[in-house]
Amino acid sequence: MRFVMLCDASQPTRVAPICGKTGLGVEIQSFSNPEYPLVQTDGVELHRSNYASVFPRSLHGPFGDLSPGSCDRLIREVTRERFEFAYAHAQKLQAEHVVLHHGYVPNTNTYGGWLKRSIEFWEAFLSSKDVGVTFYLENLLEEDWRLIRDVLDAVKHPRLKACLDLGHAFCHGKPQVLRWVEELGERIGYVHFHDNLGDQDAHLSLGQGRLPLDQICYALEGMAPDAIWALEVGPENLEDSLFWLETHGYLPLGEG
Repeated sequence: MRFVMLCDASQPTRVAPICGKTGLGVEIQSFSNPEYPLVQTDGVELHRSNYASVFPRSLHGPFGDLSPGSCDRLIREVTRERFEFAYAHAQKLQAEHVVLHHGYVPNTNTYGGWLKRSIEFWEAFLSSKDVGVTFYLENLLEEDWRLIRDVLDAVKHPRLKACLDLGHAFCHGKPQVLRWVEELGERIGYVHFHDNLGDQDAHLSLGQGRLPLDQICYALEGMAPDAIWALEVGPENLEDSLFWLETHGYLPLGEG
């Protein structure tokens, strides 16, 4: 792995002390809700002050109802607007990594049409972005890796990579999660770690579900050695999940 980050579940005051204690970075998630700045008008400053000494930083962008490959032009335009919102706030918060959902819902668009429109979307979007920011496409409802792989391979941009969400792949995907790792390989630049029982997206602490995490971690270290690992288990489960990484040899003892 490149390094470990802690997802804050939109709770910076709870997670910032854990980041400070462990020396780990943070994934800021408040701005996944595009209404957040309207409700919390000092939201940017709140995150700046809480995470003043926390680096590196990533930001999770909006995802609800968004689709960069939609057959509806207006939906693509709204998606572009929301992704620009994420980028703008990443700049304000000095976040070098931005997680955005790939956005494909199975059986709602033809494969080829969605792929073509998504490629055009990402080529246009990335053309005006700072070279210091990398974007990651996260799987949610996708049943396999193929469309994400094909988008990445067609766009061929060094700052567009895959975010493999292990829990989503386990409960929504048809192939085994290890196949996702094998097939995406070094396209994986970011990994969301959480566990579940395979029936729903429960975001359990590591080791509390049925994911073959040891096998997955071993495969990631071999096939995506530079990927960022982000714990997305909720603030209440971070310490237990860090302990799991420590005791299984994936985090130096004393960092959790």
